[in-house]
Amino acid sequence: MEGKECIAVKMVISMCNKDKVYKVVVEKSKNFKLEDFVLSKSGAATTNEIARILNLARSNVSAILNELVREEKIIKIVSKPVYYVEKEIFIQAFGKRIKYEINFSELINVVSEIKEVGVEAFGFDNIIGYNGSLKEQIEQAKAAVVYPPNGLHTLIIGPPGSGKTYLAESMYKFGRRKGLKGSFEVLNCADYYHNPQLLLSHLFGHAKGAYTGAFVERIGLVEKANNGILFLDEVHRLPPEGQEMLFYLIDKGMYKRLGDTEERKVNVMIIAATTEKIDSILLRTFIRRIPVIIQLPSFDERPVEEKMEIIVYLLREESKRLGVDIIISSHLLSLLSLFKYEGNIGELKSLIQLICSKAFLANFQINRKFIKLDSALLPSKYYKKEIINTETFDEFFIITPFGKRSIDRYDLYEFIAGKYHELKSKGYEEKTIRNKIIDYVSNFLDDV
Repeated sequence: MEGKECIAVKMVISMCNKDKVYKVVVEKSKNFKLEDFVLSKSGAATTNEIARILNLARSNVSAILNELVREEKIIKIVSKPVYYVEKEIFIQAFGKRIKYEINFSELINVVSEIKEVGVEAFGFDNIIGYNGSLKEQIEQAKAAVVYPPNGLHTLIIGPPGSGKTYLAESMYKFGRRKGLKGSFEVLNCADYYHNPQLLLSHLFGHAKGAYTGAFVERIGLVEKANNGILFLDEVHRLPPEGQEMLFYLIDKGMYKRLGDTEERKVNVMIIAATTEKIDSILLRTFIRRIPVIIQLPSFDERPVEEKMEIIVYLLREESKRLGVDIIISSHLLSLLSLFKYEGNIGELKSLIQLICSKAFLANFQINRKFIKLDSALLPSKYYKKEIINTETFDEFFIITPFGKRSIDRYDLYEFIAGKYHELKSKGYEEKTIRNKIIDYVSNFLDDV
């Protein structure tokens, strides 16, 4: 009897803690406004904050919060850290009903549409890993942009598809928030590698008659980027003459149009990007002139949590595009996170689009509300891919345009097995059983 009483007391204490946690979330949510939250993370509660207020163990608070999410009393906002808002208050601010959770980047997009402003208003928060594996790099980027008077020239180094262009764009967006007035001009040096004259004309402009076909004078990207940022991608492809002119621009803040003798003054921050190693001849020269060097990691160098976040983000984009929920098996999820991609995130994105297109085509005539992704959809070459570690996942993910939720794979397998034996005992044929189970699974996934 004493044991039962002890259990009863623990249940009462647990219920009391649950009420306390919920009340803290409600109290914090009273000031929740979508724009304020996106800009300053105000009006929502975190696990650590609640644990500190109530003097409870963080693990206990985390378990209670997840239970409240499943009971649809609060909404989880997936970011770093995770935030929680009372459900009805959130829905009133958001304008749409959601069931469990939403990704922070979705809120950024909504606020951008409402206010008719770009994502630049929100800095680097939408970069996966901004508070994790890329924290140091983003601190470097912020410091480079705000350094007076015109920022510090920056070189971004990283393998193809590691996000060099995206980081440069984010630096410009951050700069706009901090008062940067000029434009963001882009030149991919590789596009003009076999036509140096055209590259220099495009970059620095040219005088009338500078070369055959130059019938009028032309303003270059350097001049267009005055008081802004000039982004030079694949800068190692810049021809020697262009390198000299660029170094002169960096050293003196002066340049000449092609075929012109007049020197022109310009205030421009240069961000250059390359896939080359820093010990190449060109980059050694750059390093002497460029004070900020940012090295970006490849996908396989990212922690598993960030890999998962990247995969989920890419799947959510496909969910939006296709207009269906996406269910991804734990095995495929593991493989996608374990493969070593030569093209990094770019290759991963293409692979996910290919897998989704195969699954969508298979279900095109059936017109279900979801498509299911498993490892059978992988192209054959990926079965030979190098697996870089042994991390695995035990959950199915359901990806919607608004976020994700997970189901333990054994729960789903047990559900399917139970339905199979139930239908088999009733005398249904195998084909009928398969079709019915598909419908049951669809309803099961809608309810979890």
